[in-house]
Amino acid sequence: MKSPTTNASLTDPSPRQNEILQIIRDQGFATLEALAETFNVSTQTIRRDVIDLSKQGFLQRFHGGAGLPNNMVRLGHEQKNRLSPEAKQHIGEYTAHLIPNGASVFLDVGTTVEAVARSLGNHRNLRLVTNSMLSAAIISAQSHQEIHVIGGIIYGNDGSMVSNDAPAAIRRFAFDYCVIGCSGFDKDGAPLDHDRQKVAIKNAAIRSSRHNILVADHSKFNSHPFMRIAEATDFKSFVTDLPPPAQIQDGLTRAGTKILVTNA
Repeated sequence: MKSPTTNASLTDPSPRQNEILQIIRDQGFATLEALAETFNVSTQTIRRDVIDLSKQGFLQRFHGGAGLPNNMVRLGHEQKNRLSPEAKQHIGEYTAHLIPNGASVFLDVGTTVEAVARSLGNHRNLRLVTNSMLSAAIISAQSHQEIHVIGGIIYGNDGSMVSNDAPAAIRRFAFDYCVIGCSGFDKDGAPLDHDRQKVAIKNAAIRSSRHNILVADHSKFNSHPFMRIAEATDFKSFVTDLPPPAQIQDGLTRAGTKILVTNA
């Protein structure tokens, strides 16, 4: 008879536990309180999840939180930049061509949106708003556009800034264009992400924009984070490097979103 503590006798992670793992893989560490707030459950419930996952070696328990086990390395911003660099460059160039001179634009966080920022260098008279320090730095280094950075706490190693006040600050603007990145897709084509604060900022920008552009490379097609950024119907355009799978493509097409494939 096998010991009840062996990996063979432990159950597979639940849907919530899988999402906990994804958050920790993305962030490197998360507190019990933050996870409890994200999933709207008690810290005791999250603690039990963390204990189960640590027994199976999926994560490491720390005082007040959980992180990656010693044998795992978080995929950092620099490493993400090295993933599909040509695809992101093409997405950035294609997206920049959709934005005219003189437009007001919100730029989201993330390496794909940073590629868009690089491609906006030759535009004139843009009014830009972003919560990405890196996108702001890219733009300011190559042009003299008007740039507004939404303040807050620097969150993670991607230069993003978040705060409880950021969504309200963004809603004061009226954007011509909004460029949004995502971490994955729902089966109906809706973009998904992991972090509640970032999703709130993305959503506020979408609600304040006349033309929303979604950008993501093909690596996001098979990822399924648990938080919906917005509905597929909220986006006029989706710029990507390869045609999406049939289910995502059908969902976006039904929503009226124009799919623009750079390698088509």
